[in-house]
Amino acid sequence: MTSTVTTSTRDGGSLVHAALLYRRPDQLRVALDEFLRDGAAAGESCLVALPPDHLEQLGEMLHQTGATVRLENMADLGRNPARLIPSLLDWLDEQPAPARVVSEALWPGRSYAEVAECMRHEALLNVALAGREVSVLCPYDAEHLDGEVLAGAELTHPQLIDDVGTRPSMRYGDPVQVAAGSGWPQAAPAPPVTDLAFDGDLGQLRHALAADPLLAELDPARRDDLVFAVNEAASNALRHGDGLARARLWRDDNDVVGEISTTTPIDDPLAGRRTPDPAAAGGRGLWLINQVCDLVEVRSDRDGASVRMHVALTG
Repeated sequence: MTSTVTTSTRDGGSLVHAALLYRRPDQLRVALDEFLRDGAAAGESCLVALPPDHLEQLGEMLHQTGATVRLENMADLGRNPARLIPSLLDWLDEQPAPARVVSEALWPGRSYAEVAECMRHEALLNVALAGREVSVLCPYDAEHLDGEVLAGAELTHPQLIDDVGTRPSMRYGDPVQVAAGSGWPQAAPAPPVTDLAFDGDLGQLRHALAADPLLAELDPARRDDLVFAVNEAASNALRHGDGLARARLWRDDNDVVGEISTTTPIDDPLAGRRTPDPAAAGGRGLWLINQVCDLVEVRSDRDGASVRMHVALTG
């Protein structure tokens, strides 16, 4: 990997969003050092969100770049990738433009569902930050991540940085279409699956959820979180749709998953990914779901929408 790893100059305040495909730890170190030193020279604030092992290995170096750096543990901040954009927007609103961000949301060991939601996040980042004076560098461990993940990085980042240097991604796709998620089809639930009767009675739905044996292993507080999340999704289906919805519950490895699917699409691709205005009367449902769940999978097309809400059995 060459030493010239920084993203290209912003043009008129436009977003720069690049995937850094590194194969050795020293390549990541050199890339971040140069990216942050350039930010320091330009007087730009920097947010760095990395997995815990990279924070431990690189933390001291990051503070020696001269940049004003805020460090975040991505395993906490990005456990549910849908929380990343609102956190980033809130931080950017507090900074004098321009700014820089390092965001390593994907690392070996994340589940297929987590990978899919990270890819959707990366695509939607291009929508959420369009026109912002910000450079975002997203490291990808190209030595250990599989080819499907690296192909997703090319699909969701306008720029790529690797051993050759910096170049446009020839596979970059329309962010809204990519974020629709058709490239990452959801797995069918493994039995047993509980189909919960839902005819618009939210109280009856909450009671059925709380009494279901699949929730019995959850800590009481986490059980309440899942019941709350499913209730919010069902309430959204009633409020914004035709009232027709299907509710299901199942176990996915260490997670209990609740799903609400409706015949009404979600029109806003950034729904739930903006911190709500405290003065607004509504618009909090999907954002609240994202705050209490460990992972939220959203799919929407012309035939309808589904929201899958994961709560882990252990923290």
